[in-house]
Amino acid sequence: MTRVIGVVSGKGGVGKTTTVINLSAALMEFGKNVIAVDADVKMSGLGLQLGMYYFPVTLNDVLMDRGNIHEALYIHSSGLRIIPASLAVENVKVSRLNRVLKDPFLKDSIVFVDSPPGLEKNAISILKACPETLIVTTPEIPAITDAMKIISKSKKTKTKPIGIIVNMNRNRDSNQINVDEIESTCGLPVIGVIPEDRTIKKGIFIGIPSVLLNPYSPSSIAFKEIAARLIGENYIPPKFAFIKRFLGGFRK
Repeated sequence: MTRVIGVVSGKGGVGKTTTVINLSAALMEFGKNVIAVDADVKMSGLGLQLGMYYFPVTLNDVLMDRGNIHEALYIHSSGLRIIPASLAVENVKVSRLNRVLKDPFLKDSIVFVDSPPGLEKNAISILKACPETLIVTTPEIPAITDAMKIISKSKKTKTKPIGIIVNMNRNRDSNQINVDEIESTCGLPVIGVIPEDRTIKKGIFIGIPSVLLNPYSPSSIAFKEIAARLIGENYIPPKFAFIKRFLGGFRK
């Protein structure tokens, strides 16, 4: 069964692309067929975060009938499969994405679609093309306010918001909005909280999903818990994760 999930946000800078990469890698670790699609055709950051720069055929080409989806698929050294957007700036009709996502090539895969932030035209087209959405936000008032807007728009486009992922959470920071307040305000469950973690920044720097770079880091465990929840499985964090996390970081 194919499952297409749009990963959206009300504003930029909340870690949406990082979330797509690490959820994809976590589900790959669970043995699932996963493809990450970069539908942010103006910024195209997914491939860059993985240290991948050369793409003869991209999602842009598929949308403009200059190539097919098979040609636009690339495999990262970790095994993660991605369909990147072009690094070149060009006018692309993302409204055609709905047709692309129905390609038989994607059959029996979980497809994460990385959307541009906000409510601009391309973002709305992605909402219409994805049966389900995950909303990524940070625990600050401006981000939560914008998340409410994207949730409202998701419901109007008849896509199903699965839940909210709270990213860059800082423990014991009283200036943050807590999970209960976010759920009450947005009317959706928070399905996971990703703590601030230097492993994520290190993963971006060297082009490796952080859940693979250090599987025992706090953020990696959080991503795996969310991934398991998405597929209806129960993930039990490993015992003595702190010691394993320390040793893993020390070796690297």
